[in-house]
Amino acid sequence: MLIADQISIIYRQPITHFRIWLTRLKKRSASRGHRTAPEVHHHWPAPLDPRFLGAGGDLPPSMGAKAARRRGVLDLEAQFAFFRSQHRHPVNAAAHALLTWPILFTNLLILHFLPLPSPVDPALALALVYAAAYLAVDRRAGALAGLLFVAAWAASAALAARLGFAASWRLVLATQLFCWTWQFLGHGLFEKKGPTVSDLPQVFLMEPFLIFLQMLNKLFDYEPYPGFYKNVDKKVEADLRESRELKQRKTT
Repeated sequence: MLIADQISIIYRQPITHFRIWLTRLKKRSASRGHRTAPEVHHHWPAPLDPRFLGAGGDLPPSMGAKAARRRGVLDLEAQFAFFRSQHRHPVNAAAHALLTWPILFTNLLILHFLPLPSPVDPALALALVYAAAYLAVDRRAGALAGLLFVAAWAASAALAARLGFAASWRLVLATQLFCWTWQFLGHGLFEKKGPTVSDLPQVFLMEPFLIFLQMLNKLFDYEPYPGFYKNVDKKVEADLRESRELKQRKTT
């Protein structure tokens, strides 16, 4: 056999195998095409209970509007409305008005004893974070609150140097236990409601300023801008209406 014939056989064999495989594939596809398609059963979700639907089939305000209307951290109107709706009982309101700032002061006090390098001051960093947040929501009242925080940092540093760690941590522990106990009692025993876990970061950041803003309003009739408290009252009424509707749905 000539070399040219051998080469042609070598190149012809793969082509022949490919044609055979293609013919078999066409036969299989043709035979499948004559089969009847299997019946497909669609499992559609069950319709929603009409009791949980509002007007027009939309979600009720307690589910839809509350989920869609998220409070911004620096949304002063929404934050103040939420604060007022959570502190309507006079005992709970007084407990937070009197005991929130002592909690913050003792937080600053114990931060002076963290074993960090000398240029780093966690108490000053915390005070500046609070001051910057309050200055961002209201320049005038925020500036005053920021000065209070800087003054609290300076006073806590002086007290930490005077008392030392042994006496400071006892003071911090006693103050924190007393203040937090009354705040928990205010929400659980008197108010009968409180913020959720997801609300706590915003509460820890904004509540001292909201208390300070409320005091400025009561003492000096101060408001950040005209119409602020009217807008807050409307949002408080909306929040209370949603909570009442939610309670009614739970009882029915």
